[in-house]
Amino acid sequence: MTTDPPEGEAEWSGRRRLSRSTLVWCAVTAIGLIAWFFFAWLVLGRMMLDAAGEAIGSGLLLLVIVSVVGALIRSSRE
Repeated sequence: MTTDPPEGEAEWSGRRRLSRSTLVWCAVTAIGLIAWFFFAWLVLGRMMLDAAGEAIGSGLLLLVIVSVVGALIRSSRE
């Protein structure tokens, strides 16, 4: 016996898949952050830990930007 979700709530379908474009952008971002790590470490002459910190910080900044833009887009739809 299945029950319908309460009105106004979405039904959870279980497993959700990411779109192909999302996977491509995630891969491009990961490759870019790895490239930034090696560039900062080998070309700019930073210590390895500093270069890793720069790459991780850049990744976190990208996550914050995507989160804020997504929240703004979602709020403008409602």
